[in-house]
Amino acid sequence: MNEFINVSRVGRIEDMPYYTSPPLQFTYTQQAALALGTYPFVIAKTAVANNAQLTENTLIYLRDISFYADIPALDYQAALKLAAGGVDIPRLSLYMEGNAAVPLLRTPIELGNYFREQSFRMLIPSHVTPNNLLASVQGTLQQHAGLAGIAEVNITVELYCQEIVDDDFIKAIKRKYPALQEGRGVQL
Repeated sequence: MNEFINVSRVGRIEDMPYYTSPPLQFTYTQQAALALGTYPFVIAKTAVANNAQLTENTLIYLRDISFYADIPALDYQAALKLAAGGVDIPRLSLYMEGNAAVPLLRTPIELGNYFREQSFRMLIPSHVTPNNLLASVQGTLQQHAGLAGIAEVNITVELYCQEIVDDDFIKAIKRKYPALQEGRGVQL
């Protein structure tokens, strides 16, 4: 047992052993091409960039998320407000490649506004092989005067994480959150 962790008292992510939890940053970019006055983002589960094979039997602690596109924020907002018959706000979903049929998030993250390093605390198990993190965005932007001449819109999501490799801490956290043992993510 790791002498720095009192496993019987671990139950908070704040007790994570930072000295054995290397930081990771993943970047996901998806493109929507103009089609009939809209920029549709279709479901396409693809690996996030900077995605090395994650270590088996570890936990990924997702801490913060950033979101932006390659168009000005006001143009992005206007493209959401013009949607006829309701707004189809782009939504981010995450998956592990070894179990890509099961989303890690119970509810996808709405990408209605740009944000920088927004806190989003989640534990993701990586025991299913292959251990690559996948992402997809689904939703639609409407073309408007500010987007005239723009043939495609690229959106980018940055995920700031840590890979927890301490076995004792992982065992203690999995006892507290049984969903992790089932391969599902747990939002904290």
